[in-house]
Amino acid sequence: MIPEPQGSPLPSAPLAAPGAAACRQPILDALPDPFLMLRPERGVAGTITDFICTYANAAACRFHGHPPDRIVGARLLDLHPSQCPSDLFEHGLRAFEAGQAVEVPASGRPGDAPGAPRALRLFPAGGWLCCLWSGANEPADLRLRLSELERRHRLLAGHASDLVIEVDADHRILWVSESVEALLGWSPPALVGRPAMAFVHRDDRCRAVRAGLGLGDRGRFEGELRIRRADDGWCWMGGCVRPAPEGGGGAWVLCLRDIQDRVTIRTELDHSQRHDAITGLAVRSVALARIRQALDRQAGTGSILAVLSIGVDGLTQVNDALTHAGGDQLIAFLAGRIVREIGEPDRVGRGTGDEFIVLLSDLASTAEAAHMAERILTACRAPITIGGQPIDPTVSIGIATSAAGALPDELLRDASLAMRQAKARGRNCFALLDDALATEAHTRLLFAAEIQRGLVMEEFAAWFMPIVCFETGEVTGYEALARWVRPDGLEVGPAEFLPCAERRGLIVRIDRLVLRQALAALSRLPDGLTMAVNVSAATLAQPDHPQLVAEAVQAAGVSPARLHLEVTETALLTVTDRIRQQMQQLASRGVRWYVDDFGTGYSSISHLRDLPIAGLKLDRSFTCAMRAKDTKSLRLSQALVGVAEGLELDTVAEGVETIEEARLLTSQGWLRGQGWLYGKAAPLAPQAFSGRR
Repeated sequence: MIPEPQGSPLPSAPLAAPGAAACRQPILDALPDPFLMLRPERGVAGTITDFICTYANAAACRFHGHPPDRIVGARLLDLHPSQCPSDLFEHGLRAFEAGQAVEVPASGRPGDAPGAPRALRLFPAGGWLCCLWSGANEPADLRLRLSELERRHRLLAGHASDLVIEVDADHRILWVSESVEALLGWSPPALVGRPAMAFVHRDDRCRAVRAGLGLGDRGRFEGELRIRRADDGWCWMGGCVRPAPEGGGGAWVLCLRDIQDRVTIRTELDHSQRHDAITGLAVRSVALARIRQALDRQAGTGSILAVLSIGVDGLTQVNDALTHAGGDQLIAFLAGRIVREIGEPDRVGRGTGDEFIVLLSDLASTAEAAHMAERILTACRAPITIGGQPIDPTVSIGIATSAAGALPDELLRDASLAMRQAKARGRNCFALLDDALATEAHTRLLFAAEIQRGLVMEEFAAWFMPIVCFETGEVTGYEALARWVRPDGLEVGPAEFLPCAERRGLIVRIDRLVLRQALAALSRLPDGLTMAVNVSAATLAQPDHPQLVAEAVQAAGVSPARLHLEVTETALLTVTDRIRQQMQQLASRGVRWYVDDFGTGYSSISHLRDLPIAGLKLDRSFTCAMRAKDTKSLRLSQALVGVAEGLELDTVAEGVETIEEARLLTSQGWLRGQGWLYGKAAPLAPQAFSGRR
């Protein structure tokens, strides 16, 4: 008789066969002959010790005289007591391991009717051992249908590219498709009966378990796992887990696909996004995330966190001399030296341009950060050779330490400010953040935003200062000067907003605004008067500058000869061949060019020779020095007017405040003057200034 099953309770209904077999259960149930499916049971050594029944059709239940729940879970050696147990097991083992069908005579059972099954056929199918009792009167069409189903099952299991695994409630493998050999190198019989979790990477097992726990709610789970190969390597596989159809007992079906190439590409892409291509260090965003994590860990510990901004000195010169490839080599060399000195690559990152970012945590004092900065300075100073060229590299280091409520961006900003402070001190040194410097930078940023708002709200305007002929005292023209009057009536001087506007790229908008307003005012003045308008270096470099000036002159309806464009000596340092051609283009239209603030020592006499310069304006510093009876300034102003006379240039002296200064400048040969003696810049209509001064 068949013994009662032991251990965990068996299902009350027949278990569905895995894979394709599950789909053919109705056909198997309709077979007139007994049919069983058994899974191999393995011992500790991995050898097959018995076969356990997992499925019995209705004919098998009638043949054995028991309901399905008594047959499913029984052992092969107990299924047919009249058969010699050892012979039956040996036949089944031989059929399973050889992969071929074996037929043995079936001993009759007491009371068997004529035509009862007389032969037992044992054959493997997808990791199972199948038992079919057949008689002489077996219908031919059923045999053909079963044979065709078996052929298709082998075709599917042997050639599928995906891996299909069925596991029971205890996570043991019930069945595995033959594709496992091509994908992972395992033979299906070697896996059946073994714990599925033994083949999952330990870092992925929690997710796999959670997948099983969640199946009751979601019905299926999709994800990625690392599965062990036969050579003990790991392969990334993705797919889904779902309850086995009609499986009962908590069986699952896993359908997996090899995604190793996809994961490799994704990992490489992620690495490239998070690491600098030249140095291999973390990029700025990753470095900031690490600073944020360190700040969170440090909170409440009383320790100090420091961020170092390390700038490579003279990188531009190396790029110019050895190309950017040489500059990249220098950066890579220095990155290696910094990492070796710090000892932990994860504490070093690559900032923008020539900047490295270093994170120092758990410091007892700021002195520890300063000591590390000194070590880095020393390490980076060692000579190197790039492209056969010896280089003595140096770096400048800025240090910022954490304060209560500090943010990563703020720490890095403060360290960068300190680094620039170190560069300003002469390079090859380190500097701690100066709080006043950080405050000043923040103020400049807010001020730039105010300038931009003021331009939008039209708070900037051209004011006008008269230019007078020394000999006659007549007003010969005006200089248009930018002024900013805020809504609260506060007047902001050009010395305050012009430098900031230049740094923030807003000076071009101011220049164009003043030009339009100046030409509009000039159109209302008598034909003999002129208008001087300042042109910054940024505006001078604009490719469309000549066209914009020409269009503005035409729109105002004035003669181009009445427009004087003033450029400072500093701006002349930026003159290129293209800018020289643009200046010539405007000069050919009649516009006259003047050099403003002349005498400050920046320009070369060659500029007066090579550029279409029509006049010079003496810097106000000379006029102030004359007031103080500075002999050298008097002699220099005399020499400068001599240069102008030799080149037949018009001359204007700025900063004239007294009659004595006007007389002295007249005696030296200066033709015109402007300053408070003749009138301050004012927002009045220019015609209000006309007449003798």
